[in-house]
Amino acid sequence: MDAISTQAGAIVFVYKDPDGTLSSDCTGCGEYAWTLAADHDFARQHAAECLRRPHPLRLAA
Repeated sequence: MDAISTQAGAIVFVYKDPDGTLSSDCTGCGEYAWTLAADHDFARQHAAECLRRPHPLRLAA
């Protein structure tokens, strides 16, 4: 639904869940948020504060 870049080059993805709530996932610190408070402002705030570089993708063996 949305992708917000962090200062360190990671991305905070925002998803709309089937029940209408939002969740977010950060490729830098790995934080996954699913709360009623997870909205675009929440994701933007996390993106502004997260200083971790993006993790490399892990492929299943």
